[in-house]
Amino acid sequence: MPATTRRKRVTKSPDDRRDDILRAGQRVFGTTGFERATISELADAAEIGKGTFYLYFASKDHLLGALWERYVDAIVSTTQEILDESDDWWPTIDRVMSALVGHAVENAELHRIVYGSANARALELCRQADQRVIDLMCEFVEQGTDAGAFQAGDTRAAFRMAYHAADGLLDDLIGQGGEGAGIEERRVVAMVLELVHRALGDHQYRPEFARG
Repeated sequence: MPATTRRKRVTKSPDDRRDDILRAGQRVFGTTGFERATISELADAAEIGKGTFYLYFASKDHLLGALWERYVDAIVSTTQEILDESDDWWPTIDRVMSALVGHAVENAELHRIVYGSANARALELCRQADQRVIDLMCEFVEQGTDAGAFQAGDTRAAFRMAYHAADGLLDDLIGQGGEGAGIEERRVVAMVLELVHRALGDHQYRPEFARG
């Protein structure tokens, strides 16, 4: 009988092993699809056993949620850096929303996995991660309202509405497929900024693509 091939044991730190599983998860979900992917396939892609997989993630739903949380962590970090560096209200809003659009386009494949293949449980985990960005920005908007920069009747609700509208637009464009979804990033940024400016009371704002 032929000798059984055994996986060579490789010692890694828990953080490195977790990163391996996350990278494997994004590859497998992107090729096989979230619904069809199995724990065995995910474990094989990460070069670990199923038992090791369960030491890090309770299910593939939690793995997908962790992928999205890592994505959101980067957004939160970028947003916080911009908020810390800027002291002008509208330019700060513009920088943050432009960065959010760029980050979404850069990670178009993950968006397609999450919103095109995920089930309700995974989507709820992703929604909870998104809320961190919204809360951070709503606090900033409230401070700007107190300073007289933003003029809407309920600026917190207005920003949430604009944020979700922009997020929905990006998901729709990304869902159409293709690398980077063929999105004209500058034009999308201009539309998003126009929406946010109008929502927060800057009715004189003219988007870049409409300026002569």
